[in-house]
Amino acid sequence: MMNYSHKNKALVFLKRLFYNPRLDWHKANFNLLRDCEKILDVGCGKGLFVGLAPEKIAGVDYNYCSLKECASKGYTVITGHVLNLPFANQSFDGVYCADLIEHFLPSDARCLLVEMFRVLKVGGFLVMATPLPSKMFWNDPTHVRPYPPYSLLSYCIQNTKEDMGTQTNHESLPYDTKFVKLIWRHTPFYQLPLHIYFEEDRIKLSNLMRLSSLLFMLSNLLYRIGIKHPRPEGYVIVMQKI
Repeated sequence: MMNYSHKNKALVFLKRLFYNPRLDWHKANFNLLRDCEKILDVGCGKGLFVGLAPEKIAGVDYNYCSLKECASKGYTVITGHVLNLPFANQSFDGVYCADLIEHFLPSDARCLLVEMFRVLKVGGFLVMATPLPSKMFWNDPTHVRPYPPYSLLSYCIQNTKEDMGTQTNHESLPYDTKFVKLIWRHTPFYQLPLHIYFEEDRIKLSNLMRLSSLLFMLSNLLYRIGIKHPRPEGYVIVMQKI
């Protein structure tokens, strides 16, 4: 029979195998904006990205709890709606927006893009991250629709040659932009099982020792050494305002 001390140690060890790749994604994306002196994180949430360089990253969000947590860490955060950013034109030389645009309908998605390019300086860079269409995408009930890369780029088409046979049926952005880079985003092989979806279920050793839990934790270990699911879960796109 496992005593309490050994059981507690086992729980601590197994919970360490839980791994959220989101922070690694933010770190990789920050490297794309490292040379920027003033960066805005649009929809900053609890400040994972802001915390990477709080001396030069400001966050904007309208969620009171998230902003309160950011403020408690000393981060620069501002209350505001992302479709009407409370900043002057060309205020930042870098704008970051992760896992946000998929929460909007196309008309509001365009408004979000317009606002981000509005506050971005000419020559500055916009880095956006968003998930791709998948079964996982619909696990979040607040997701409205996915925006694959060509979907976002279509907003940036100013003039389409008639002989190409393609015409956009929506209004393009009122700014000149340039595509810079596309990076695919990957996840671990095995997703979080439902029986340990909630934090309180993860303190039960019997739940953590189930085969699906062990497979999940093994896939997290493999992810940390670079072995990822081959199918992209999402992508990061880099655009420049010109």
